[in-house]
Amino acid sequence: MLIFFQAIIMDKKKSNKPELKGETGWIEIDYPEIYRKEKFFVIGDQSEDRLKVKYFFRESDHRFFGKVFFGKATQGPPGHAHGGSMAAVLDEAMGFSSWIAGYTVVAAKIIVEYIEMLPVNSVVTVEAWVESVDGRKVTTKGKIYAGDVIFSTAEGLFINIPVEKFGDLSHYLYDVRKQLKKQ
Repeated sequence: MLIFFQAIIMDKKKSNKPELKGETGWIEIDYPEIYRKEKFFVIGDQSEDRLKVKYFFRESDHRFFGKVFFGKATQGPPGHAHGGSMAAVLDEAMGFSSWIAGYTVVAAKIIVEYIEMLPVNSVVTVEAWVESVDGRKVTTKGKIYAGDVIFSTAEGLFINIPVEKFGDLSHYLYDVRKQLKKQ
């Protein structure tokens, strides 16, 4: 296990800018301009030592992925990411997976299970998908992992609301769908 963790923790001698590359078959998702201009809790952070996230979509099974860097400023227990930072990433990924599936949702309930402690300065994968839909209720699942090690899993209940409630972000759903159709 120690050898594995050494492989995913960034080399401190290298740049603090983590390399967040997708895997074969993943389509990178562009963020809307508003995320570049304003601060948003997960993907809008511009500091070098907190969270860095790049999102992807895999068309073959309609799965949503992200490569995530948990920097030193995500620390909770010494040397490890705070559970709240992991929950925030899972919340956002499960919500975005719903948006890509066509549901403009907000979280109603999220249950997170912490399985392994996640070392800070690590690059890991978050995966999320829509599990089921019942009227306005959208059930999602997600996990944060690296290789065979699962750090946390989550299940979320999201509520589909009118897209207009999202203001300037209301066009994001359509922009992402248009982007994915071009691939």
